[in-house]
Amino acid sequence: MASHAPPDASLVEASDDELVRRALSGDHPAYGELVRRHQAAALRLAAGICGSTEEARDIVQDALVKGYRSLGGFRGDAPVRSWLLRIVANDAKNAVRARVRRIGREDRYEVLHRSADGGDDVVGDEVAGRAEAARLLALLGRLDERDREILACRFVAGLSEADTAAALAIPVGTVKSRASRALGRARALLAEADGG
Repeated sequence: MASHAPPDASLVEASDDELVRRALSGDHPAYGELVRRHQAAALRLAAGICGSTEEARDIVQDALVKGYRSLGGFRGDAPVRSWLLRIVANDAKNAVRARVRRIGREDRYEVLHRSADGGDDVVGDEVAGRAEAARLLALLGRLDERDREILACRFVAGLSEADTAAALAIPVGTVKSRASRALGRARALLAEADGG
């Protein structure tokens, strides 16, 4: 039975690094607090990469369990948020690759469009309304994997350039150049869709 007790103030006030130390010593609620803090960004990131909020929920759940099991390997050379989001991004990319192998490239885009039309109404806090969510998913579905990843990190999940670099394991300069090129391609697709 779930407890409805207020969250432990020591957890809420602890830094991410402190929560990692506590979780490593067996404090399971400490890891739960890390999940609470970073789950929304993880969901936005996974949805942006895979194109489906439903699939993103499964990816994030599995990735966060994987993060817990791998916590002993966290070296602390990057923020725990970036480390967790890298796991999420890798799992989302792997899910997309598996789907591509299973149903082929053309079918993948059809599934993304069908998913968008079927009512995935939460891609991120920034997306206002179902029509915009459908349009965003359709647009992301038309971009190649690299463009989709970078735009999902920067603009769907709202990650900084540094966090994006850590999540995708690429240099910050590469984030800047890839984001710029991907935005250009996205704008061209939007103009094409709008008849201009």
